[in-house]
Amino acid sequence: MINVFPDLQILLLNIFFIFTFFFIYLKFIEKKIHQLTNKLLIFLASGSSIVLCMTFSIPIGPGQFIDMRYVPFIIGAFYGGRRIALLLFLILITYRLGLGGPGFYINLVGSTLLLVSLWFMIPLFEKPVNLTKKLRHVMEVAFLSALYTGAALSLFYSDIMSIKNLFSFIVFVYIQVIGILLFVKFIERAKNDLALSSEIRKFEKLKSVSEVAASISHEVRNPLTATRGFIQLLNDDNLTMEEKNLYISISLEELDKAASIITDYLTFATPSLENIEILELNQELEAIAKTVTPIASMNAVDIEIKKTEAIYVAGEQEKFHQCLVNLMKNSIEAMPNGGKLMITLQELNGKVVITVADTGTGMTDEQIERLGTPYFSTKVNGTGLGTMVIFSIVKAMMGEIKVDSKIGKGTCFTILFPAVDSSQSPTEQPVD
Repeated sequence: MINVFPDLQILLLNIFFIFTFFFIYLKFIEKKIHQLTNKLLIFLASGSSIVLCMTFSIPIGPGQFIDMRYVPFIIGAFYGGRRIALLLFLILITYRLGLGGPGFYINLVGSTLLLVSLWFMIPLFEKPVNLTKKLRHVMEVAFLSALYTGAALSLFYSDIMSIKNLFSFIVFVYIQVIGILLFVKFIERAKNDLALSSEIRKFEKLKSVSEVAASISHEVRNPLTATRGFIQLLNDDNLTMEEKNLYISISLEELDKAASIITDYLTFATPSLENIEILELNQELEAIAKTVTPIASMNAVDIEIKKTEAIYVAGEQEKFHQCLVNLMKNSIEAMPNGGKLMITLQELNGKVVITVADTGTGMTDEQIERLGTPYFSTKVNGTGLGTMVIFSIVKAMMGEIKVDSKIGKGTCFTILFPAVDSSQSPTEQPVD
């Protein structure tokens, strides 16, 4: 019979085989495979485990072997269904026949009784019941398999099932039952975790959408409310023409602000480029600097541009300007007490490198990680929409952004674009 401790390593090896194949099976489940493919995978995992367990088994008598073959057989039958159970039964019996020995018929009887038990128990297992009930069904079948094996050995090989070997057999039975229960619990836990992670991903997407929607709603409502108020004031007959013109001017500014917010949102939502052309960056940066110079002057910020020889990229001029204007405005607003904004342009290893460095308040590593995510801004009243637009446009132009920042010393944004040849057509450039 079994020498418990010397043969324990063989049983552990059997468990290792089963665990390996079912772990691979669970990894495939994460890919949301088709149900038919799922049945095939559970058949392959269980069948391979059965063959390996029977190959590395413990001899207990002439032509008699004991191993963990029924663990993958029971698990595969429960999760694969009746057809898989029948196929696994054929594998088990065929391979046992190939091993030879007088114990084949004993094994055939025990396996057949186990198959019959599984045939009636599988529909109960497949019903939408809780884990406790599933484990109870599994335990019943596991004990039945042990009972069939023990009864067959006692009837036909009484010398093997002597009193001194009974304890070893009971230990083996408990190891087999516990192994089956643990594997079922492991599979159920993995499936529940997979379902939970799927729900969390859906929730995160909905949360991001709701945060962006709340941001847009809040930002658009403010200028519209102000515009409505000034339009109501225009109904006052006592207003002077100068006051009316002032109210109209303020209302138009507020409407322009709302339109700008909506434009930023649309740019973030659909960052694809439409009118692609070859842009000479020295000229473009000069034009962008003129746009932000008034804002820089109001905040006592000096803008310095380091130019180089002609460098070209492929992109849409309007969106490129929008990207750089948003970035430079953020840098200027990060210097409330004034400072210096340094813009450098160069070409390195086929890449156009634009650096925008300020001497502002700087950011922590956590803030840098969250840049470009919905509804995150380092400004008190910011929405984070402008930064999302920056990242979206750079991505649409096949570029990338790197950020380096230190609290109290400033922030440096490095943008890399593929350099292009000005002699080529824009449609020939590597822009998606």
